[in-house]
Amino acid sequence: MTEDHYPIVVVGGTAGGIAAAVRAARNGEQTLLVTYNQHLGGMMAGGLSYTDTLIKKSRAPLLDEFFSSVRDHYRTEYGENSKQYEFSEDGYICEPHVAEEIFEEFVANEPNLTVSRGYRPTSVTRNGSIIQKVTFEAFDSDSTFQATGSTFIEATYEGDLMAIAGAAYRVGRESRSEYNEQFAGRLFTGIRGDRYYPRAAVGDGDDTAPMDRRGPLHVPTDKQQGDLDIVPHPAGLTEIYPRSTGEADNAIQAYNYRLCLSRDPETRRLPDRPDGYDRAEYLEELDEIIESGVRQYLLLRYLPNEKADMNSADLPGENHDYPDAGWDRRDEIATRHRNYALGLLYFLQNDDAVPDEIQSYAREWGLATDEFTDTDNFPWQLYIREARRLEGRTVFTENDARHAPGLDRTPIKSDAVAIAEYPLDSHACHTERQLGSQPEGFFYASQVTRPSQVPYRSMLPKGIDNLLVPVPLSATHVAYGTIRLEPTWMHIGESAGFAAALAEQQQVPPADIDSEELQQTLGESGVVYSFFNDVDRSEFGSESWIPAVQYLGSKGFFDSYDANLETKLTKSRAEQWSKNTAALLSNTGKEPTVLAQDLPDSEPDTSSLTTGDFLQLLRTELHKDELPPSVLPSDLEPSDPILIGHASVICYQLLRNHGDGE
Repeated sequence: MTEDHYPIVVVGGTAGGIAAAVRAARNGEQTLLVTYNQHLGGMMAGGLSYTDTLIKKSRAPLLDEFFSSVRDHYRTEYGENSKQYEFSEDGYICEPHVAEEIFEEFVANEPNLTVSRGYRPTSVTRNGSIIQKVTFEAFDSDSTFQATGSTFIEATYEGDLMAIAGAAYRVGRESRSEYNEQFAGRLFTGIRGDRYYPRAAVGDGDDTAPMDRRGPLHVPTDKQQGDLDIVPHPAGLTEIYPRSTGEADNAIQAYNYRLCLSRDPETRRLPDRPDGYDRAEYLEELDEIIESGVRQYLLLRYLPNEKADMNSADLPGENHDYPDAGWDRRDEIATRHRNYALGLLYFLQNDDAVPDEIQSYAREWGLATDEFTDTDNFPWQLYIREARRLEGRTVFTENDARHAPGLDRTPIKSDAVAIAEYPLDSHACHTERQLGSQPEGFFYASQVTRPSQVPYRSMLPKGIDNLLVPVPLSATHVAYGTIRLEPTWMHIGESAGFAAALAEQQQVPPADIDSEELQQTLGESGVVYSFFNDVDRSEFGSESWIPAVQYLGSKGFFDSYDANLETKLTKSRAEQWSKNTAALLSNTGKEPTVLAQDLPDSEPDTSSLTTGDFLQLLRTELHKDELPPSVLPSDLEPSDPILIGHASVICYQLLRNHGDGE
């Protein structure tokens, strides 16, 4: 058995794993990426072609680079006036093979990155809180190898590495009472799809959504007039039904395969009857199929080149033993899901019970013959929406993705390293229904979910100091709904890569790095960890303000999603910011959410404040005669009126210089 050393070892070829590995490698560290199969990208290249994001502005460099590469592909290959470019939705939608090619380019372009494909972790050697090495075994042979390292990153959907390493984890649903979560535990809800949510993103106008919409990324401009700068989603929760007891259990949300279908006769293959086909399973669904129509039932979202992403054929309850199962049992579950999805298409296209018009439309679609060419045109990745979840040094809960009391934003995390914004949701956990409800466990809380901050501690296991967990991170079942999106995982994964590289440079385990320094590195590298409506790195005039507002956004300096950086700083806010800065420098500050709650109301303040006035307030609070000259922006004089953006830079530089020892 060979043994190789890499400072950073990433397990999992998911989008989050690739982002972590590529970022660590770009930051100069020799990195090993171990994947479960021969393909890269996880679900992002394995059939989930319709990007699950409600933020269409810059949030993380590698994610931006991915979307830019998609845009470039369709623009170069087909032209800006083509249907292909139109259906790529500015780079947020692409065919599976395009996504995989981009991930392959990401990896191939990094000389510091080595990829070992087709291996799984089988054992871990630890010395107390430190993982020393991991043994890997090939899926299709007796080949094994060992990898030693300084930092290990868990980026599998299953959470296999953290489980083998002995990290605490959870499978299933918390009770409603454990974390005071409205949607926790046993739950029956309704849903509607004819309105855009949340209203704060839509605005005061008409919020109706047409039934022939292409999907949540294809939202007309007149439906995006609200103050909340996210893309409204055309689905929302209607009610919570009786017998929603909130009891905890071991249930997880349903899995499926995201098939890539084609209606181009040149690239369309109708599926054969799969093994174990039982038409009775589909006859039970026929009335619903007829009522909703094939496209709506299959949840077809259109892709370039006459293709569609199919998001149906869930099997609630048939995956509950998957997370802790061995690979033979996992393969059985995957095969069952594969045959069920193929059987659904076969039934719609061939069964005599299916009405002619339904059957005719269904036969327009078949497996895309130019996708998944080495796996019989069927996705190689089962959509594992949830499996094990880390029980880490903090737990991200439903309430972390909802408005905090007294604030017009979610709770503020002092160690934030990324953002999440997608609606809290879960696919069904059981098939049971109540009259008018969705299957048990399903919910879609787009009305109440708001952009949140993902804390660094949610990636840190208890008792293991050199393991980072950006994919199956520490969150409740409910909260995982806003985390478990591929762009969000890619965002968090890149932050993990930054953390791993920083730990290696400082020669400490990632649990021991200074989260303040990590945040400063992230902000100055273009990673967003504080969401604001009016801050966009790609458009904002003064880039020097961006890292400052990101950092202060995690310290309680803002009580809403509006930074108002070009607004004059009021005296009352200047006084509070000066006190906050002094408290942070002396490590006597309150929790950031409390600090934000203490901010003065944003009412008009007629007081005129100059830069010199603000500097004097800071000197008074800091008990200093002079401040370092470097804190003052070069384009600012003491007599100039001070804007919130300028004040942000001054406070940030004071806090940053303190960390640098000045």
